[in-house]
Amino acid sequence: MADRLPVTVLSGFPGAGKTSLLNHLLAHGVGGRVGVLVCGAQDGQALAPLPPGCEATLLPSGEPLLAEAARLAATGRFDTLLVEADGLDEPLAIAEGFLFEAEHGAGPDAAVQPDTLVTVVDAATVLRDLNEAEFLADRGLAQGQDDDRTVAEVLVAQIEACDVIVLNKADLVGAAELARLRAALQALNPRADIVEASFGKVPPGRVQGTGRFDFEAVADGAGWLAALRGQVPAADAASGVSTLVYRRRRPFHPQRFADLIHTEWLREHGSVLRSKGLFWLAGRMETAGDWSQSGGVCRHGGAGAWWVALDPAEWPADAAERAEVEADMQDGGVPAPFGDRRQELVLIGLDLDHAALQARLDACLLSDAEMAAGVEAWAAYPDPFPAWVDDFDDDHDHSHDHGHRHGDDCGCGDPGHDHGHPHGHPHAH
Repeated sequence: MADRLPVTVLSGFPGAGKTSLLNHLLAHGVGGRVGVLVCGAQDGQALAPLPPGCEATLLPSGEPLLAEAARLAATGRFDTLLVEADGLDEPLAIAEGFLFEAEHGAGPDAAVQPDTLVTVVDAATVLRDLNEAEFLADRGLAQGQDDDRTVAEVLVAQIEACDVIVLNKADLVGAAELARLRAALQALNPRADIVEASFGKVPPGRVQGTGRFDFEAVADGAGWLAALRGQVPAADAASGVSTLVYRRRRPFHPQRFADLIHTEWLREHGSVLRSKGLFWLAGRMETAGDWSQSGGVCRHGGAGAWWVALDPAEWPADAAERAEVEADMQDGGVPAPFGDRRQELVLIGLDLDHAALQARLDACLLSDAEMAAGVEAWAAYPDPFPAWVDDFDDDHDHSHDHGHRHGDDCGCGDPGHDHGHPHGHPHAH
């Protein structure tokens, strides 16, 4: 197979400074013959003068990125490709599309290889936006009437799944706020290289030709996933950023948990920027709940069947994966009474009162008397949560491994892929 054309993807919310970074890289970058693709280009949009050997293509919103990238790769005229993504695109979705195209597209001569996924964030606004419950539609940015994403959800998706975070407009915030912001971003994405910048001016070698991209590492690199693996960062006393992992082996009372999530609990004990994980409702013994919160909106839905609810013949055949399932059936080294059913939530935020947050969640758990009443009694408890039967198919989707299983077209990415954000039942707080 011919060498694949390396591509650097610049993602970031509108106004973060992607175009400034792109122009800086064209003027001071690694050099050579560079193909440039700008997604979501507006009429009249212009780039800085291009160096010799470079060629830029402006793609209006909705125009397929992958086909144009393949065309440029097939010409053999370029040494590297720079992509400025649309402001609402998610970098992992774009990378997934490139990899799919390389395997199933126009052939080896048209193959591209993601080299670095870069997310640009606005240092002056990102923490505020991560704390809000503002929908894209509120800013006139929704991609169609069914796009119910929030600003925070888009930002989190861009921050969690990248190799490098460019903390742009760093000159607009003070040193203490900048340190707090760096700590928050590192908690959301521990593996990202964070580069401070003003006007998009970064050392080109930090974002081009790094070779940092690895699909599995990016897909599993979010801070909440790292925390579930036991990689919980120490609380940063100076910045107030911390991560709480909440694990319990008894179910939530459905009504009490529903009552909790309709309160301001995520703002009353610090500010929870991001929470994610699984939850178990009494009376729902077959299905795990999926929990996802970014900023001021939380969503919930079905995550698939608990492994213990299935015949062991349906468990993974791979030895390592099966060992993980069996480990989930253990609690403190002994078989758990209810198998892998559990609460497993990660909360990342600012100035968090861990004890108070745990107490709020603990109050939703069944009491000793309720536990003793048994499963048949639990089934009669009031349960205001929507039915989850439609969230997985009749063959039991038991893919609740905290993976990326939410479907949504990400504009410049390939709409044939399964990626995006969770479309559950939103609750603003």
